[in-house]
Amino acid sequence: MRNYLVYLFIIAILPTLLGCAGGKATPVETAAPQQEEAPAAPPTPASNFTQPLSPDQQLVKDILKKNGFPCKGLAPTIVVVNKLSRKLTVYQGLTPLKTYPVVLGADPYNDKLCHGDQCTPEGVYRVVTKFPHPKWSRFILLDYPNDQNWLKFGQAKNAGKLPPEADIGGQVGIHGTADELKNIRGENWTKGCISLLNQHVEELYSQINDNTLIIIKKR
Repeated sequence: MRNYLVYLFIIAILPTLLGCAGGKATPVETAAPQQEEAPAAPPTPASNFTQPLSPDQQLVKDILKKNGFPCKGLAPTIVVVNKLSRKLTVYQGLTPLKTYPVVLGADPYNDKLCHGDQCTPEGVYRVVTKFPHPKWSRFILLDYPNDQNWLKFGQAKNAGKLPPEADIGGQVGIHGTADELKNIRGENWTKGCISLLNQHVEELYSQINDNTLIIIKKR
C-alpha cells in the first residue's frame, strides 16, 4: 500500500519538476552551413596598349630625344606650326593642349632661303627672347638663321639659286597683328614671320620659356 502511495505521489509532482527544469526542452540551434567564398578573380594585368602617336607627336618625340630632353620630369612646351594647314599647336611634351590659326609670309609654301623672299622658314628653332610689341602685341624672336639655315643658304648660292649679293636675313618670329581682319580672312601678309590674332599670341606668350622648341614644318 505504501509503495502504491509513493508511486501516486511521484506521478503527481512529475509535471512540476519538468516545469522547473524549463518546461519544453529548448531545441539546440544548428548553425547554418557557411557558404564557401568564391575565389577572388585574378587581378587584371596592366594593359600594354599604347595609343598610336600622330605624325606630329612622333616628330615631337624624336626632336625631344635628339635635343636631350629627359623622359621624366616636367615635359617641356613645344610649338608645332603646320604651314599648309596654317595652324599652330602647343604641346606639353607629347600632349597637344591648344591649336590656333595662323597666317604666314606672302609665299607660304616654300622654305625661306634669304632676306626678301617672303617665305616662312622650316626647321626646329629656339626662342631667343620675347617682348611686348607696340604694333603686333607680342613678339617671340626665333634663332633664325641657325646652322641648318646657313647650310641651306650656302647650298642654294652654290647651286645658283640665289644671286651672289643675297643676304640670309633675320628677325623672324611669332607675333600678333595690326589688322586682325587680315588674319581672320586668312591673308598671308607677313615677310616670313608667323602671325596670330592678338588674343591668341598673348595666350601663347605666357607659355613660352627658354626651353621651348618651335617646330615649323610644311605639312
